[in-house]
Amino acid sequence: MGGDLFSDDEPGTPPTTGTGLMGRGYPGVVQDASVVIKAPVGTTLESIPLPRPPAGEGELSSDEEETFEACKAGVDNLHKAFWIAGKALETMKTGNLHRNSGVPNFAEFIWINWEISESHSQRLMAEWRIGEALAGLGWRPRESQVRELTPVAKSHGEDAAVAVYDTLARGGGRVTSSALKDVVRQLPAIPSGAVPADVERAVRGILEASGTATASGTGSLTEIPAGEAAAVISSATESAGEEDSQGPDPTDSEDVRRLMQALASVTDAAKTVTRPAVRRAIDEHPEAAMLVVKEIETQLGKIGRAIVVRKPAR
Repeated sequence: MGGDLFSDDEPGTPPTTGTGLMGRGYPGVVQDASVVIKAPVGTTLESIPLPRPPAGEGELSSDEEETFEACKAGVDNLHKAFWIAGKALETMKTGNLHRNSGVPNFAEFIWINWEISESHSQRLMAEWRIGEALAGLGWRPRESQVRELTPVAKSHGEDAAVAVYDTLARGGGRVTSSALKDVVRQLPAIPSGAVPADVERAVRGILEASGTATASGTGSLTEIPAGEAAAVISSATESAGEEDSQGPDPTDSEDVRRLMQALASVTDAAKTVTRPAVRRAIDEHPEAAMLVVKEIETQLGKIGRAIVVRKPAR
């Protein structure tokens, strides 16, 4: 990374304006005389190579390995973006760095430049320390998940909030905003001198009780599917402008949870059932394979008919 971070340029080259996070987050180039400091790989479009066909079969070439790492870093930024933005917002607000912008009101300044509402910016500023701490532990939380931990952070500090997520994640279940909300709701009163280990014990107690409830058929805190299903819910609420809403979490609805379960199952099946696999199955066992294929078509048809609904008017 050292050889890529610094490079020489011709003296007198004019400075380049950054176009990173939210348009003004990461500087693309910071220039001092003839030394140029480039943005980390994966933080700008320019640092990610254009899509191209594979160089061949088998092991990746060195160029492909480099491209792969850059792309993974770019996707990782999807999870990091919210706390990077939150830290940037708080730094600007605390230092009154917008004072010469011609817009003295910080909320108005943020809206004019990035169309981030005051309520959303307040949430981002309240969340970034938790997100940063969880990233340091190797987790990749979504903003909707960290949002459920802010009440714990306000009452007991960021360490306690991090302990809630970390304990739930290490428990082996799927971590969702709904699961975190349930745990936070059931947390017992925590004494003011409590340490993260105390919070961890309390969360474990809640999870153990949840395991007993699951055995009796009443459901689990972590039964909602993660991955694509949760991403669809998050994307849908954000595109509808619900990032500024304090309304109920969609995953609290049993019917929404059922749809998420179905989406997770269908997504897993789509990854497994490929055209080559179907052809091989038919070649090997034509009658049995065709019966299974027809049954899959029947079930998909039922799902298709069930989900043909009129989009609600807004």
